[in-house]
Amino acid sequence: MEISWIHGVLAGILGTALMTLAIVAGRLMGLATDMVRVLGLFFVPETRPKQVYALGLVVHFLFGAFFGIIYAILLTVTGAAFFVGAAAAYGAVFGAAHGAALGLALGALPAVHPRMGSGQVLAPPGFFGRNIGLGMPVGLILLHIVYGVAASVFYSVSVLG
Repeated sequence: MEISWIHGVLAGILGTALMTLAIVAGRLMGLATDMVRVLGLFFVPETRPKQVYALGLVVHFLFGAFFGIIYAILLTVTGAAFFVGAAAAYGAVFGAAHGAALGLALGALPAVHPRMGSGQVLAPPGFFGRNIGLGMPVGLILLHIVYGVAASVFYSVSVLG
């Protein structure tokens, strides 16, 4: 079966929406994570908070759509796309790997982020976000497992349906 690019994009958008809702819920419970703001501050100064969040959301969902395509390719190549249960299991594994890769990348983020580092508006998160708090590494992996399962199940149901 061929890869459904549009379903991959839509799956990524759905996974990102669920992950973003989980991030918002965490912020409401007092967690300090705000990836949307971090992404927005790549492009917009902190003196324009509405634009920071608007652009951060756009970038976050573009990344989500891109990774939805990656997941669609992986699910199709492995054959997991054709069995919803297998798609969910593979999605959890892909999500954990995705979160681990991002956790490693967070350690290098201050080297490329214009507003992160000593004396900047954003403090360096450290590898796996350890500087943010002890729960951040676990939360990072769990959020990406949520993304992986949601995007993978949506993709599987879409291509089967």
